[in-house]
Amino acid sequence: MKGNEITIQPIDALNREAIIALTVDEKQSRFIETNAESLQEMVEDTKYNWQSYAFYDGAQPVGFMMVGAENQTERYVWLDRFMMDQHEQGKGVGTKCLRIAVAFIQTEYDVDDIILSLHQENEVAKRFYAKNGFVDSGLIDESNGEAIWVYHTKNRPS
Repeated sequence: MKGNEITIQPIDALNREAIIALTVDEKQSRFIETNAESLQEMVEDTKYNWQSYAFYDGAQPVGFMMVGAENQTERYVWLDRFMMDQHEQGKGVGTKCLRIAVAFIQTEYDVDDIILSLHQENEVAKRFYAKNGFVDSGLIDESNGEAIWVYHTKNRPS
């Protein structure tokens, strides 16, 4: 049954396989790592203190995000991986999940900006993030050549 409340839940031994089984549409797969790769990176890349979470629509897992690499000096944190299962795309679920993610990050991290990067050719993602309050910073992530987008959580004097 769909249409339940969207929740964010930690990933553990009980739901790990279900989260790994979530996949993006084939046309998007070149733009994002698999959830298995993200979970592996979280374990191996400890200096960034990555945290992974699942999005649930009621009892059904529908998406995934990985948050970390907080910079307390510059007051930002990365929303490094955000994905919706291909069967949930185009239904407004991603928008709901992203709004919940932004609110969740603001309660969990004392930051002014939420940062993410996306492939230059990923027009669908650009439209999605722009529609949800993210702006292209004009910066490029040197590690992967992706465009860095930012969500300003507070109005700061510039």
